[in-house]
Amino acid sequence: MRLIRNWIIATFILTFIVIIAGGVVRTTQSGMGCPDWPTCFGRWIPPTNASQLPPDFEKYLRAQDIDHTFNAFHTWIEYINRLSGALLGLFALMQFALLFFKKDILRKAYKLSFAYLAIVILTGLFGALVVKLNLANASISVHLLFAIVLLEIQLALLLSFQSKLFTIQVDKKVKKLLLGFLVVVLIQAILGTRVRMYVDDVSKAFHYGDRGEWLADKPLSFLIHRSFSWIVLLSAFFLTWYCKNIPQIRNKILVLNVIILLSMITGIILFYANMPAVAQPIHLLLASFAITQTISILLQTQSHKSITTI
Repeated sequence: MRLIRNWIIATFILTFIVIIAGGVVRTTQSGMGCPDWPTCFGRWIPPTNASQLPPDFEKYLRAQDIDHTFNAFHTWIEYINRLSGALLGLFALMQFALLFFKKDILRKAYKLSFAYLAIVILTGLFGALVVKLNLANASISVHLLFAIVLLEIQLALLLSFQSKLFTIQVDKKVKKLLLGFLVVVLIQAILGTRVRMYVDDVSKAFHYGDRGEWLADKPLSFLIHRSFSWIVLLSAFFLTWYCKNIPQIRNKILVLNVIILLSMITGIILFYANMPAVAQPIHLLLASFAITQTISILLQTQSHKSITTI
């Protein structure tokens, strides 16, 4: 059982790593570094210099949206991203196999492992569509949504294996507040996605240079996203105050507050420090943390009208 537990935890961590890898790909504009799929320039191991390109390499370069020239850095960033996705697929398959032999005693975890494996496969197949669509904004957003869904399924699997699902009794009002806060966080994530889509379009117009100009016009989507972050923060503070007498979740909510504060700080850095590349994947990762921590608290709590909170 220890092997299964460790494998589930490792798969959960690897899911975050894959999200970071995807963020690095976008930040470095390497998404079309491998302009075909599942191969890269028609090879299973991509070229390291132009002399290794296939005779018909022009058809691959025409698919790129950057400078239409071979760039080994972009190619290998994207290739490493694909390798991390493939590794996640192997972890998902192994996880399913381990739980298959324990399905009689870990039925819920087994079903979740099957769902996780299915979504991993769908995510990989959708990745091919993202390449075919030349990194269309909507396709990137859906691809990220797949990754978030994977996180939450794996989280539920981990909690199920640890027998922590719905074990903390809370007042119905607390449960409703947690659900409401999740809605607020998801709205903010959607607003952030709108900002990302705007930035992607503008950055192309600037040929991915002059990063300080990407948000110079302060589009409406950015202004709403920036203002709404204060609603998220104040909601988190209120949730902390309301649940101060529930020790089982008090510290978990405090951790959530820290994540949201850090996310706001990286957002401020992105705007006032001319969109530093390193802050973009960190901002995405913190948003993923916030959603996951909120859902983690929800999955561990169960409403009970007799509980007193304040």
